[in-house]
Amino acid sequence: MLPALVILIELALRVGMLGLDVRFHPDEALFAAQARLISQQGDVLLRDTDLDKPPLTFYVTALSFRLLGAIEFAARLPNVLFSTLSLAVLYSLARQLYGDRIVAGVAVLLWALSPYDLAFAATTFTDVQATFWVLVAGWLAVRDRWGGAGAASALVFASKSNGLLFVPLVLALGITRNARSDWHRRDIAQRVTWFGLALVAGIGLVVLWDMARAPHSFLSLGYTRNNPGRLIRSDEVLPRLEAWTHWLGFFAGSGWLNVALLAAGSGWLAHGVFRERSRRVTIDWQIAGFGLAFLGWLWLVAFNTYDRYLHTLAPFVLLLAARALVGIWRALGARRGALALIVALIVIGMAPPVNKTLHGSAAIGGDQGNHTGIDQLADFLNATLPGETVYDHWLGWELVYYLGSSPHVIVIYSAWSESLAHDMVNQTHPCYFVAPSPQHAAPWLDILQRTGMAISIVYRDSVNQFVVYRLEVSPRFSSG
Repeated sequence: MLPALVILIELALRVGMLGLDVRFHPDEALFAAQARLISQQGDVLLRDTDLDKPPLTFYVTALSFRLLGAIEFAARLPNVLFSTLSLAVLYSLARQLYGDRIVAGVAVLLWALSPYDLAFAATTFTDVQATFWVLVAGWLAVRDRWGGAGAASALVFASKSNGLLFVPLVLALGITRNARSDWHRRDIAQRVTWFGLALVAGIGLVVLWDMARAPHSFLSLGYTRNNPGRLIRSDEVLPRLEAWTHWLGFFAGSGWLNVALLAAGSGWLAHGVFRERSRRVTIDWQIAGFGLAFLGWLWLVAFNTYDRYLHTLAPFVLLLAARALVGIWRALGARRGALALIVALIVIGMAPPVNKTLHGSAAIGGDQGNHTGIDQLADFLNATLPGETVYDHWLGWELVYYLGSSPHVIVIYSAWSESLAHDMVNQTHPCYFVAPSPQHAAPWLDILQRTGMAISIVYRDSVNQFVVYRLEVSPRFSSG
């Protein structure tokens, strides 16, 4: 009963996030625009876009668009539902792993109130659905259903390809939970084989889909864009460590609670090594060891330090924290009052960051207000400048989405101010230049003026700073 209540509360919190008046983060805008190609233009293979992600989440969003319209609410709703379902799967996974309803309940509570998951639930990032399928794969593996676990892992790949990094953890948890003293190597080999066959078959279908898009391979483009090709340099060691530590702090959201959970987890792991030898302790250490290896990989290889990269790790870390808290509670006598106090401290500690996240003021997750007003800018361009050419350097994917599936203006990306100046010199009619603020535009305008451009403002958002400039060769320059 209590887990169901927690899940309902979690759903209510995440549905509440859908009511925030925030625009898309740049990557969200790209993903939503790609889904719109499927739902409104019938581009089911996404040939008309530079795709560097697998397609499953785009099809899910496209289905939501077909049902509700190509609006922000419809784009974000699927992740709200997947986030809620993830909580139910986590509860079942925890019960299967540890045979303990209380551990499962505390894990559910931590994940339901985690500002980290809350911040990403009402977004279009692919990580939320990848996390769901990783949890499903783990749940099926610990239930000794290896073909299903492999198929779920294939859906991880179809959602976010680097989610396959969690396959070793899925395998380890499944084998450890089901291993018996009478097992032989063939018993493990048989299970891994069924898992591998289903996984390879699922990956093969995604690869066939990608081949049908030839010559525009998302696998090739994704590798090119996301492979850093190097380890970090010495001057990156501390900044990157600080960045990942900062994002980890959002798992519980509260500084003192994070410290308490870290201390409890470390102490519990040490206790397992020296005082208890059991299957459950092995599972604890598998989760902890994988988590450290995963964090080390993100830290020491020069990937971007994006906040969302830790999303799939978060439920496993909080599950381990729940196991430690309940284990310590039992070691101290298992009094109901003490458990109620632990739950109360969790709720009290997480309430302020949860409230902050619900009001859209947490420094994690989606756009965080950086593009508020871009929809009004897009409306102005479509209504006032139909058929005109608009140069852009900063707003790319966001502007493309909010201009709609049939924009009335021609948007051209300009990488350098010099290249924009060169293009304008050869223009015989006015063009337009859009910027997120006059401060962003100032260096560009300086170069344009020095090359003979006459510049005037045709749109300025006094609140959100967006500005549109009219550019034309000045009569004095052209006559000279």
